[in-house]
Amino acid sequence: MDKQTLVGLLVDSQVPDTQRVKAVTAELQQNYFKDPQSLLLLIEIVATHEDPNVRQLASVQATRLAVKHWEKVAAGQKGQVREALVQAVMREQLARARHAESRLVAAIAALDLEDGQWPDLVPSLLNLGANADVTQREIGSFIIMSVLEENPVAFADDMMKLLELFSHTLRDSASAEVRINSMMSVGAMLMLFEPLEDEESVAKLQTLIPAMVDVLKDAVTAQDDEKITNAFEVFQQFLAYESALLGNYLRDLVQFMIDLAANKQADDDVRSQAISFLVQTVRYRRMKIQGMKGMGEQLTQKSLLILTEIDDDEDEDEMSPARSALSLLDALSSDLPPRQVIVPLLDALPQMTSHAEPGFRKAGVLALGNVVEGSPDFVASQIESIMPSVIALLNDNDVGVRHTALIGLAHLADEIAEELIPFNEAIMTGLVKNLQAATAETQDQSLAKKNIEIIRSVCGALDAMSDALESDFMKQYSGELIGLIGGLINHDNHKVKIAASGALGAIAESLGSDFKPSFETIVRALAPYLQIKSSEDDLAVRSGVLDAMARMAVSVGAEAFQPYVVDIMQSSHEGLHLDNTRLRESSFILWSSLAKVYGKEFAPFLPDVFQALFNSLQLEEEEMVLKLSEEEKGIVGTDDDIIAAGKKIKIKDLEDEESFMEEDDDDDEWDEIGVSLEALEKEVALEILGDLLTHACGPTEIAQYLEKSIEMVAPLAEHSYEGCRKCAISTLWRAYARVWQLMEQETGSSWEPGLPLKQAPTQTIVKLGEIVTKATSAIWQQEADRSVVTDINRNVAATLKTCGPAIIADNVFLTETITAVGAIITRSHPCQQDLGDDDEEQEVLGSSEYDWLVIDTALDVVIGLAIALGPDFNELWKIFEKPILKFAGSEAENIERSTGVGVIAECAANMGETVTPYTEKLLKLLLKRLSDTDQETKSNAAYAVGQLIFSSTASNIYLPHYQTILQKLEPMLQIPEARIKDNAAGCLCRMIMAHADQVPLPHVLPALVGLLPLKEDFEENTPVYQCISKLFELNEPTIQGLAPQLIPVFEAVLSPPADQLDDETREIVRHIVQGLFKLNQGLFNNHPTVLQLAGLA
Repeated sequence: MDKQTLVGLLVDSQVPDTQRVKAVTAELQQNYFKDPQSLLLLIEIVATHEDPNVRQLASVQATRLAVKHWEKVAAGQKGQVREALVQAVMREQLARARHAESRLVAAIAALDLEDGQWPDLVPSLLNLGANADVTQREIGSFIIMSVLEENPVAFADDMMKLLELFSHTLRDSASAEVRINSMMSVGAMLMLFEPLEDEESVAKLQTLIPAMVDVLKDAVTAQDDEKITNAFEVFQQFLAYESALLGNYLRDLVQFMIDLAANKQADDDVRSQAISFLVQTVRYRRMKIQGMKGMGEQLTQKSLLILTEIDDDEDEDEMSPARSALSLLDALSSDLPPRQVIVPLLDALPQMTSHAEPGFRKAGVLALGNVVEGSPDFVASQIESIMPSVIALLNDNDVGVRHTALIGLAHLADEIAEELIPFNEAIMTGLVKNLQAATAETQDQSLAKKNIEIIRSVCGALDAMSDALESDFMKQYSGELIGLIGGLINHDNHKVKIAASGALGAIAESLGSDFKPSFETIVRALAPYLQIKSSEDDLAVRSGVLDAMARMAVSVGAEAFQPYVVDIMQSSHEGLHLDNTRLRESSFILWSSLAKVYGKEFAPFLPDVFQALFNSLQLEEEEMVLKLSEEEKGIVGTDDDIIAAGKKIKIKDLEDEESFMEEDDDDDEWDEIGVSLEALEKEVALEILGDLLTHACGPTEIAQYLEKSIEMVAPLAEHSYEGCRKCAISTLWRAYARVWQLMEQETGSSWEPGLPLKQAPTQTIVKLGEIVTKATSAIWQQEADRSVVTDINRNVAATLKTCGPAIIADNVFLTETITAVGAIITRSHPCQQDLGDDDEEQEVLGSSEYDWLVIDTALDVVIGLAIALGPDFNELWKIFEKPILKFAGSEAENIERSTGVGVIAECAANMGETVTPYTEKLLKLLLKRLSDTDQETKSNAAYAVGQLIFSSTASNIYLPHYQTILQKLEPMLQIPEARIKDNAAGCLCRMIMAHADQVPLPHVLPALVGLLPLKEDFEENTPVYQCISKLFELNEPTIQGLAPQLIPVFEAVLSPPADQLDDETREIVRHIVQGLFKLNQGLFNNHPTVLQLAGLA
């Protein structure tokens, strides 16, 4: 093995000739790098060659080979090699060569120290790092950093010495390199700290943080981009470990970052990196940020100011400070309570939206649109004060402001469309005006470009608002809109075509069957785009048209759409093979819509549809190749493939890598990995599979496709991408519910509450239940993503309510359900913790809406358990009682009180008489809540009191409070908000049915009848008409005297909408009408319709 030949090959590997590089690579792999002597030869080149570029190349390759060959070097030879290598580093003048050589030292050191060799290295490095000569300190600090990055455990016994060294080197006035190397070393050693076991080292670490901030400040002042990025990365690393490592310095660090971000004199990239740090901090330290007095408000206010810098001509793909500020506002609204974010934003909104500077007006409406996703309920509660400003901005003189107003409006409509209904007239007027202006001819190229954005945004707003645009309202505008937007289908800009298609689909969705007159014309205009495939733009348009057609199918119905089904299904299947993920997803969505429209008539298409979905679920994830050493493989934990964030990452041995000659430049190969397109496609396929099982499959199809579907879906419940996990779990539960529904239809029997089961389920249900619960149990208690946990809660709750207790007949899953729900409602579940912190119950004042949704859906599981178990739930109530009563007794948050009281009501209703032992404690709390200042809580309290009295047999406890309750209910009969009238009426009726003798009927009944028919909470119609029926049966004189007033009420509730009454209650009302007709036909002289509705005519 010749050294000069090896040098020549190393040099040739850098020539810009692909064929030559491949030949060199093959030569090196076959004849050099398989031999352990190649490592020593490379180190000799590092130590002796006169060309620093060659030394650098040799260092890089030796570093890669060290893990494979160093152990094969004779022990007696290693000391000499180490010494030669260290001396080479010490005399190296070229920085990049010295860095490469230091990396080689670190690679060998990591191996030696693990084997207990090279014992004098660490002391030598500590001395070198403190050397009086600045060059020596730079070398020492870089080697220390390199060793820590390779194997931080090497310094485990010398942590305090290392921290003491850094306390000096972080403030090295002679060398910025020493300072940044020291800072990066701190980041590399964070994994060594155990806050609960070594408080001293953690305290010492925290004293370094101010100096680390100064390192970042110095880098910013020097405009050294590399050092700036490295410093930010270290601060980001802190967020991956226990919050105790930053301790009380977190607030100072957050304050520094937001001040830096808001400093217009700083470089834009620096400001954006500061905001990026804040986004991650809010995400991973949300509990800590919530606890910092005034910090949420300050972050919001400064983000708003940064956002005012937004420029109309900004590239959407570039993260300017203004666009970064939008990301921070999004994180704040998702992770902090609304009072810390939405309240200060809304306080600033009037001034911003009326500001003379367009930037402020844009910022106000963009911020509003950006935060609504994280806090939809709170924004909805303030919509009356918000919308006048939004509507004014839709009509602003500045085209850029109008554009941002349209974007903000679309975001609002995406989340709270129904709340916008009172403003639809003004909104639609603004949309039409903007569309007319943007479609007018202009010679101004700048305006023409902006007009395209306006057109797309108007279409986007219409698309988002479709759920809240009722048919009768849309008829006023549909002709004009279809004319304007229909003409855009042939626009030159493909993005306009896509937006126009979406808007037409939205108009169809809003009009429903009233879209039929326009349907054929629109379909003929869109049809040609179902065949285009010449470019990626064509495929994007084709995808958008498929989406629009899917919505139109739902609108016009099966018969009107029938002539187009075969052609559009052919187009969708062809689209699967055009190598475009978005087009495949559009095909899937189309199939879902058609399955809902045609139901079991969709069966002829199911073989191909299911196979296509199965193919997507079996897609190989995007492959990335990592060149890992044996040690790195040890860290990863596999010699094969790993999956990260939905991407397959292939592990290759070093000698297998052809392009190994690339210089690493100290880059970390473990850069953040995004979600692969394949994972996103699987997410959609999983959801559509659930739709097909639910809507298009009867017993025959279930027998044909269920087993294979479950086989495909179940493994994806543990996919690395949370979207796949969520959809996989949801589809499993939907499959269970569908099979249960078909079983009940076949047997004609319904489940009964309680355990053991009253009816034995089929073996198919039992087996499917085992698969579903096993997949759920595998992640429920440990899942860190809030959305996944929320979806599990929803599915478990819904299944318990509709399918009963069979799913928990296995006590193992019942126990796991109790454990998971108990952790969530005490705020100690992993998804409720800051990253890196131990599980513990969080004491918080308020929650973000996402955080509360996790708890709210878990409480819905409690209700589901009560419904499924009935009287048997009383034993579980003992487990859940304390946290539920804590919510119901909360003085801080209205939502906690109202939800807690609502859960009490549902549990009491389903427990029946077994609620009796808890009557006194519950009644005491509920009496207080009947006078609550929050209307929702007051309403739920009325519902709960009625349920408790109706279910409990402890009349000795509740009867003494009857008059107090009646006094509290009386004024509630006049309150029009929050279903209070309806719930108060239901409470009164349950009290009457329990103890009519304790209620002053002549006083109460006229007021009660005056409320009828109920307008909001139709469930309360059941106790109302049960009570009225019972009183008529008893010939109670007051109710008999009110009969003439009740006749039109009966007519109203027996008429549409049908959901006013359930089937049993409808029969009760008919029976009352029939009884009154027998007694006094004259009551019905002016009401013949009610007789027809009651089956008497």
